[in-house]
Amino acid sequence: MPKQVDHAQRRAEIANAAWRVIAERGIDAATMRAIADEMGMANGALKHYFPGKNAVIRTAFTRVVDNTDARVRDRLGDATGLAALRVFCHEVMPVEDVTRQEARVVLPFWQRALADAELESVYDAAMAAWRERIGGFLRDARAAGEVRTPVPDEVVVEQLLAMLNGVQALALLTPGTTTPDLQRRMIDAFLDGLA
Repeated sequence: MPKQVDHAQRRAEIANAAWRVIAERGIDAATMRAIADEMGMANGALKHYFPGKNAVIRTAFTRVVDNTDARVRDRLGDATGLAALRVFCHEVMPVEDVTRQEARVVLPFWQRALADAELESVYDAAMAAWRERIGGFLRDARAAGEVRTPVPDEVVVEQLLAMLNGVQALALLTPGTTTPDLQRRMIDAFLDGLA
């Protein structure tokens, strides 16, 4: 009897292998062969799950977003408003090993997305979801009287996304300057300034 394969689990395993290869060796090293080698699979076996490299890269990026969202959900507890927003920011910033590895997947994804409409739309959808989430935290914070800045929420959301995206690049390219402590202080100063 042929061995039964859980295809969803296999896709997740391939995505994790791609994530590791990209984070450790860079996006150019993330060939189908390298990913297959990482898993101990035959190169051709990947084609049953992913038609090409862009599909693997897309899945690795969405894995980062999904993992970030899961960590936020796990850490939120009863937090709302600014406290919830602070949790969200701290899970995006590359201040720990896992978030630095995630940033190493995100940065090269951006470069690929600039020249690929499909990858660009994946990024756009992820940021739209994060805009909605950040906006919800801000609305809660305003309702609780924690945020009194006259700056409209849509501007604050864009400022925060720009800071979070920018800190990923800075933390990887200038880690001696953009330390985890400085990243936390930047976000804290920004959020405290909304009061």
